[in-house]
Amino acid sequence: MVHTFTRVGAALAVAVAGLAVAAPVVPVAAAATIYVSPSPPGTVLGSSCALPNYNTIQGAVTASSSGDTIVVCPGTYVEQVTVGKTLTLAGSGNAIVQAPGTLVADAAGKKNVVEVNNAASVTMAGFTVAGPGPSSCGSIDTGIAVFGGANLNLSNTTVRDIRDNPFSGCQNGEGIRIGTPRYSTTPDTGFATINDVNVYDYQKNAIVVAGSVGGVNSSAQITNTVTTGQGPTPLIANNGIEVVNGATASISGSTIRDNFYTGTAKAVACGLLIISASGVNNDNTNVYIGNQKNVCVHSKGGDFQP
Repeated sequence: MVHTFTRVGAALAVAVAGLAVAAPVVPVAAAATIYVSPSPPGTVLGSSCALPNYNTIQGAVTASSSGDTIVVCPGTYVEQVTVGKTLTLAGSGNAIVQAPGTLVADAAGKKNVVEVNNAASVTMAGFTVAGPGPSSCGSIDTGIAVFGGANLNLSNTTVRDIRDNPFSGCQNGEGIRIGTPRYSTTPDTGFATINDVNVYDYQKNAIVVAGSVGGVNSSAQITNTVTTGQGPTPLIANNGIEVVNGATASISGSTIRDNFYTGTAKAVACGLLIISASGVNNDNTNVYIGNQKNVCVHSKGGDFQP
């Protein structure tokens, strides 16, 4: 259901030369806090998880204004969510955004569960974003995508099962992607701060930072994050973190593990894959476990320690 919610405006009266003069009325819209819960039905009077404004995250996002906070209460939300304005998405820690049975492609042709675009600045914490895709090869692209110059501050979140169903050797299925969409011929940018995030059971890559436009590089700061691949598999060479095509990244305090390809194709699974990046800081606080190769570098890639 779609509802409105109350915002507060104010007018100022001033006295000039002994006369009461009404100042122009300038509405001051206070940032709203909007509640989302699977039940009971949303209401204009919503003010808590027990009395929510909306039953879907997308409904709240669509109705919100820049600067609002959307509180997402415990529950499973079977939907895709697209955010193109500056918002705070505050998950309960038990708020699950679940890929629906039919995933709708975005303007770039990508099937993403959550997408941040339109140069929005979004803070998101306390969620699980989950696949799998509804079918075999090519059924899902990304768990969380950051495109169109948007900036995402992501923390305390799990991204899992971003893969086909069943798991396949197709080159889709990425936990988080920042910047140019996979296989796109049009460069794009995105920016992210990723802290205390767990990405596992992905098909191709856990986290990708890609692209540069007009000298502006996609970038990510990744800290205290764990990526866990499939372990030995003959189906696909998956990678933990990938920084490509002019992007930059700083990675610290993170564990990158279990990316290992056993098939017959000429391919290697990498913990960290760097291809024509503009700079990657991979410091000695990172831990690599069980990867076919811990760090793979093609073309320039900045400073790193294997």
